[in-house]
Amino acid sequence: MVETIINMVVKRLAPIIEKRVRDEVNLVLNSAKEAGSLVSKLKMIQQLLDDAERKGVTDPQVKAWLGKIEDAAYEMDDALDEWEMKIHELEMEGSEDVSDFWEKVSSFIQSLCLCFEHVVDRRRIALKIKELNGRLESIAKENEDEFKFLPKLSGEKDQDSQDFKRVLETSYVDNSKVKGRDNDHKILVSKLLSESKQGNGIHIISIVGTGGLGKTTLAKLVYNDFNVEQYFQQKIWICVSDPFDEIRIANAILESFPQISTNLKEFQSLLQRIETTVSGKRFLLVLDDVWKHDDKKWEPLKMCLSKGAPGSKILVTTRNVDVAEMMGSVDTHRLRPLSDSECFALLSHIAFEKQKEPHNMLEDIGRKIARKCDGLPLAAKTLGSLLRRKDTVQEWQDVLNSEIWQMEIAEVEIFPHLYLSYNELLPAVKRCFSYCAIFPKDLEIEENTLIRMWMAQGFLSGETAEKMELKGREYIQDLAVRSFFQDIEEDDLSGHISSCKMHDIIHDFAQFLTKSECFTCNVDITDDEDITAKEAFCRNARHLSWKDHGRASSPILICSVEKLRSFLCKNYLPPHVLSTLKSVRVLNLSKCRLQELSPEIGNLIHLRYLDLSFNRRIRELPRTVCDLYYLQTLILDACDNLSKLPEEIYKLINLRHLVVDEMNDAASIPQGLEKLTGLRTLSCFKTARGGSRLGWLKNLNQLEGHMDIIIDNINEESDVIEAQNAALKNKNGIRSLHLTFRGEVRMDVMEALQPPPNLLGLLFYGYVGIEFPRWITTSFNNLKYLRIMYCSSLPPLGNLEFLEELSIWSMKNMKYLGRELLGLTGDGRAIAFPKLKSIQFFSCKEWTEWEDITEEEEEEKDVVSLMPCLQKLVVFYCPNLKALPHRLLRRTPLDELDITHSNLLIEQFKSRGGYEFLSPTCQVKIHMD
Repeated sequence: MVETIINMVVKRLAPIIEKRVRDEVNLVLNSAKEAGSLVSKLKMIQQLLDDAERKGVTDPQVKAWLGKIEDAAYEMDDALDEWEMKIHELEMEGSEDVSDFWEKVSSFIQSLCLCFEHVVDRRRIALKIKELNGRLESIAKENEDEFKFLPKLSGEKDQDSQDFKRVLETSYVDNSKVKGRDNDHKILVSKLLSESKQGNGIHIISIVGTGGLGKTTLAKLVYNDFNVEQYFQQKIWICVSDPFDEIRIANAILESFPQISTNLKEFQSLLQRIETTVSGKRFLLVLDDVWKHDDKKWEPLKMCLSKGAPGSKILVTTRNVDVAEMMGSVDTHRLRPLSDSECFALLSHIAFEKQKEPHNMLEDIGRKIARKCDGLPLAAKTLGSLLRRKDTVQEWQDVLNSEIWQMEIAEVEIFPHLYLSYNELLPAVKRCFSYCAIFPKDLEIEENTLIRMWMAQGFLSGETAEKMELKGREYIQDLAVRSFFQDIEEDDLSGHISSCKMHDIIHDFAQFLTKSECFTCNVDITDDEDITAKEAFCRNARHLSWKDHGRASSPILICSVEKLRSFLCKNYLPPHVLSTLKSVRVLNLSKCRLQELSPEIGNLIHLRYLDLSFNRRIRELPRTVCDLYYLQTLILDACDNLSKLPEEIYKLINLRHLVVDEMNDAASIPQGLEKLTGLRTLSCFKTARGGSRLGWLKNLNQLEGHMDIIIDNINEESDVIEAQNAALKNKNGIRSLHLTFRGEVRMDVMEALQPPPNLLGLLFYGYVGIEFPRWITTSFNNLKYLRIMYCSSLPPLGNLEFLEELSIWSMKNMKYLGRELLGLTGDGRAIAFPKLKSIQFFSCKEWTEWEDITEEEEEEKDVVSLMPCLQKLVVFYCPNLKALPHRLLRRTPLDELDITHSNLLIEQFKSRGGYEFLSPTCQVKIHMD
């Protein structure tokens, strides 16, 4: 990890020195000379880090020496921020053109004042660089006198210089391919399906075992078992973790029931709703990963759940048998470690995935490695992912003989297995992984959030500006393939990983790696001794995740932290904290109930990532936000009372991601936005007469991902020019576009709003025109998802050859759906919707008829091809629709038909034998009012 930080500093120093020499500018006395000396010392220390970090695993003195280097490198990084910003300020002052005489006089007077300020700043930066140079000299001498680490051999390649190797041909490990748990699976299913012998009350079964044994995986197998699916009317899965939050659990139970939603916050009200909801229903509730609980919190939940129908069960997974007993388990299933042969079966399934027959010698070594897994499936899975990348006997032998196995640290029984895979990572990926310790356990980590936080910490800074996000995605993919991430979710549009989780043991390992600098606290602290201990720890922390409950002790704890580079605060921001966060790069104040943001935010000169989302009472941002020269990410999602953004937003020249999904209806984005040509995310842009104009988007051609555009009454000649200037069709990085219209829009404006041709997802909302623009059926190369909501008409869409999902919502005045939607020409020869898999209709209240194809067209199967891939049809709350187009649907391989709150259609479907036109395997779901 130290190597990553030093690499980052060296890569930042070199171009600064080069530019100063080239431009013959001496910014801070002899700082360039001192900085050159710094680079030399850092490069010398770099050569020793491989040997030092290897020995630092078990040697506390070496670890302390590495800590000194890390501290110095962090301080250098802070100093470089100040240096680069000062260079920028001087360059901006030199480029100003003052033409008016009195402005020149005023500028001269100001320059006299600034001159002294600049001299003071220069001297301070120079002294800082000189002091850091001396510290590095002392650290290097300490190695010469005491440690004598071996330098990297000249022939060895630096890992960061090698091409990053992605493994594209392998997918994530399938948790359903479990080895050695067949008997456990059968026993648990039998217990779940058996009648309770307990009489009154709820039947609770627990799976107990140490971390990494596969408790959650086994619970998932049971949860998804076919017989279990058939037996229970409702299944609920809740990840509990620590702490035991009874209100969150109660809400999660209710949310799992269809069409049950609640905004209740009082525990008693939630309990009453649960009791009513589960009454008479046979349900299975899985409480995964229970660490500890308070009887006072669990007993009320347990009592109201007991109102379920006979046969209802609760399945608990926990490491602690005492927890199982306290929860009232009547059956405790102790999960045993896997045998050596079962460990090898799991390990080899992953390691030999690409080979038909494992090499005999590799198999022999693999069996020896499997014995070192101590029966832990997670260890076998992790080592299998590691060995999959090793092809020779020597490479496998190196794993078997690694000195990592000699670690004698009681708290890390499984960590040697993880260390082996961890050590295979590039230094930059190691740093990115260990940083994940800042997140709470069981958190669903969003890809975009993680990449932007890595970027803010400088972990991706070696890449060009265009490639940082791409490199971050590659790192996430590599960590997922190596089993450091699990529960992978992929984005339907991009195919990228959208979110992931970390197994508890993986999270523990990340915290072990960063225990001297990463601190997570999600509990209410009341004990004075506990506060003192944590305050001492926090004083050395670099990254802090803090869930504050507003107690008087909290500011004392947090205000001791001056080295923080990440501060993730939840619930409550203590007063005056911002003034202490001098080195912070990542600041997350989401859901802190802020009414205003202190102008002191402008003093956090190192800040790169600022999340203010879900602070609904904030009305405006202080002007000083625009002083954050390095700011890359600004998140204002769900700040729905925010009336405007600061006028000087153009000063945020490094801003890459601006998330402004829900602002006040009157809010607008200032004109300076058009100067932020490095923007890659602009989640929402709203036009308004006299406010934001579409033309401001002209030069923002780096935009990517998803974008909402809200258009208010643009119906004049000048609006056509603005729409043309927006040049949406040139923004090829945009994959998903939502167009919302408020009022009438001219057709020439609509034509000018043509999206990029490689768009994957498109939504129209509120368009009241009679016709749609031509580009909707002619300009897309790969449009997969289309949603049309609250519009007045439908375009002919059948020719969209790549469309997979079509959703139609709340169509105004739509009474008749004709053949025009299919794009049929009338001669009976067509292929309509060749790849459409799902078509859904929601809340089309006036809709009465859906035109069918003719009997002749139905019989001419070789001539007409209509929706040949259709699998799913949903009709939700279309109360006046009388019939489905049976002949059309007979031509489709329909797998699922869902008709909800559409009583006329349901009655006709039942009375006229609607099932006859469906295949026997089609699943039909019918829900009447």
